[in-house]
Amino acid sequence: MGKGSLIACLGDSITATHPNGYVNFLQELADQNHPEQELTFLNWGKSSETITGLTEEDHPGPRPYLFERLDTLLKQTDVDVLFFCYGMNCGIYGKPSPTLFNSYRIGVYTFLEKIKAKGVKAVLLTPPPLALAAFALGPLSEKTSYSYLNPYPEYETEVLQEFRNILHGIDHSHLLGVIDIHSILKEHQKKVYTQDPIHPNGQGHRLIAETIMAQLSF
Repeated sequence: MGKGSLIACLGDSITATHPNGYVNFLQELADQNHPEQELTFLNWGKSSETITGLTEEDHPGPRPYLFERLDTLLKQTDVDVLFFCYGMNCGIYGKPSPTLFNSYRIGVYTFLEKIKAKGVKAVLLTPPPLALAAFALGPLSEKTSYSYLNPYPEYETEVLQEFRNILHGIDHSHLLGVIDIHSILKEHQKKVYTQDPIHPNGQGHRLIAETIMAQLSF
């Protein structure tokens, strides 16, 4: 991460969280611990967004799709690095399938190719866990469509974990690295999921920021 880098953070509602979200905490930690680096973090998160272009039946309207706005964002602001955190919504909380995993993989590579054309580098963040062990949603049913309100019971282990594996297997010239925020959040899920099983609380967001900062090289 070069001195004076402008870093934009892309993702869904977990990234978009403000003011007590991990993007704010990244700026706070950078200013406190590495002021000489003069880093600036921008929050480009958008609630409900995916990189697969999918929407579950019970969702109120089509989910936003990153590639409907990415070109505009890249034209509007010249950034040096993009942090990328997608996956929670990308499987629309349903069952795993080869088609789904291929769609996610294509989304990641499409993103990397688009930023390559702009000369921008990327850091991929693994999707956070679906913390049903910490915050249960009540009885889940196969009789109704899977959604964020009624996720497939094994969505965490069979979908999000595979998304995590896909990211760790990505090889691209403009990829600076992959940072695993999934494992640390899952380890501390009883403390950091107090609202629902999708969105970590303020403590969880600070944990995300600390995990990221500990793995950045200056």
